[in-house]
Amino acid sequence: MSLDLYDIAMQAYFSLYGLTMTTDPDMFWSAKGIMRVPYVTAFGGATSAVGFFARMTGLGFVIMVLGRRAGTPKATFAKQALAFHVLSTKWFCDLTQVVSTRRSPSIFIPWAWKLQVFVNIVLAIWGIVALGGPKKALKLD
Repeated sequence: MSLDLYDIAMQAYFSLYGLTMTTDPDMFWSAKGIMRVPYVTAFGGATSAVGFFARMTGLGFVIMVLGRRAGTPKATFAKQALAFHVLSTKWFCDLTQVVSTRRSPSIFIPWAWKLQVFVNIVLAIWGIVALGGPKKALKLD
């Protein structure tokens, strides 16, 4: 599991998520969107609180990838991706406890977040391995 492959995969991961959240989160991530996420009724426009924060999250991911494309070293970018996967896992774990009161089956929501927790853990482990182990992953450059 090379750093090159992790670098490419994380650029794709953050680019796609960033672009979909920045351009039109409702079209991609709402209950009626392409991904059909049943627990999001609507993000709304960029002037709504939820719509604004969705777009800012997407913009942050796009900027992270643009930094890599502009010359940020692979190891630095990999550490940023790793930090996201490790630090966001706690929030995703908390969301596994959510019980839906909407029309979707309540079991889907915790299941979807458990899947996200699993993906975060796998991507974090991959990042640690790609960086050469925990000591190198934690080393400040």
